[in-house]
Amino acid sequence: MSDLKPTMWWDEKHIDANNDVTLTLTLQISYLHMKEKTLLQNLLALADSNIYAWGSRQPSVLLIHVDSSGVAESDQFTDAIQLIKDTFAPKDASSSSTSHLNNSLVAVINTIKPTVSRKGLLNMATFAAPTRWIVSGLELERGLVLSREASVYAMREAKVHSNIPGHVWVIPQFASLRDDTRGGDDKHRLPNDRLLYSGVGIDLLPSIRGKHTMVSNLSDYDCVKCNGVDTDDGADEEDSTDGVDDAAAHNRRRLADVYSSSNEQNVDKLLDDLWWDLSIADVYGTPGGFNSDGKTSLDAMAKIYDRIEVALVSLLDLKGDHLDYLRYFDKSVILMIDRLGPKKEMMTLDLAPEVEDFRGRRCFHLLRLAQLAALGYNIGVLPGAFAASYPNTRDAICTESIQQNNAQQCDCELESDAAIREILMAETKRPAKIAVLIQEQDHQLTIQ
Repeated sequence: MSDLKPTMWWDEKHIDANNDVTLTLTLQISYLHMKEKTLLQNLLALADSNIYAWGSRQPSVLLIHVDSSGVAESDQFTDAIQLIKDTFAPKDASSSSTSHLNNSLVAVINTIKPTVSRKGLLNMATFAAPTRWIVSGLELERGLVLSREASVYAMREAKVHSNIPGHVWVIPQFASLRDDTRGGDDKHRLPNDRLLYSGVGIDLLPSIRGKHTMVSNLSDYDCVKCNGVDTDDGADEEDSTDGVDDAAAHNRRRLADVYSSSNEQNVDKLLDDLWWDLSIADVYGTPGGFNSDGKTSLDAMAKIYDRIEVALVSLLDLKGDHLDYLRYFDKSVILMIDRLGPKKEMMTLDLAPEVEDFRGRRCFHLLRLAQLAALGYNIGVLPGAFAASYPNTRDAICTESIQQNNAQQCDCELESDAAIREILMAETKRPAKIAVLIQEQDHQLTIQ
């Protein structure tokens, strides 16, 4: 029997496995999307737009999950698959309009039951990445588009830290109150024969910050609000039909209450504030921005990073506000991750993958980042790179049928709180077990 070599989808001549950064995206398509061709087209255009923003120089992976469990007619599924092909592999498109797809992998998974969680898709997509550095976590379903220079800043950090393993950078995400009005200028002209959405660049950040035209609270701008959350009058009612026991539902608090009850800044705000300071400084080329009034001494920066690390690790103690914050954090964290851990024995994707059982809009999205902090990874932010949704991207994927038929649960989609606790206890112990194992290996190597 002849030796079989593994098939690679990328061209090694065009990809630097050690210094390039792979963008990994996931997209979940339900029967509701398949019923409306324009809606599905817009969702695919959002994925295409992020690949376009990332550029052909850097590789990208798009994993599309097509859930055909509720499809009444087989033609709807067939048409959806054909639309995916037409979008990412058009037969009659010019080479210039599809050049951004040169280093991209687009894969489709079809299931007849909604058995695949988004976190499971994230793991699959990251394992398909051909590079050491990977960006993952962006929610296309929220209309997010990467900033224009995101790949440039990502590649810069990868090259700077090529000999310093064990880094993780957070890429912030915002809801913009204004559309990008410069999508048609000469510098950023989009192909005429493709439906693409444009994001803004770093040069507008000072104006955006001054006019407060981007906000961090994405849930206020979601097409479909989570069941049991009233964002208008602050009502504290919870939906008790999601399978968890009534006592837990009665005692559950909204994430906003957790924010306000904390005596110290939550980790999301710490990361956002740090990112704004570093990004504005990058625009002006001076510490603290135009007025140079920021506290940018090395000592001050070190204290900020320490506070972020402590805030993340403390979430794993599962006490009071920490457990609530960890459980109900409502954003999928966008991370740029190094496959290599702080020590050579540590491989990030094996040691700290997304927990696939934790499915749901608000279900321990910060857990992985907290685990990485506990494992000794250097946690920071990626200055200059961000993702944002805009009125036009949000409207494109928010139709009347989606609003009427797609009410979503806020909580984890597990059968009981007991199941959640069992999984959570195992995951919070994972960093300690890994640390003990690595210590034993180091001891054995020392003896030898």
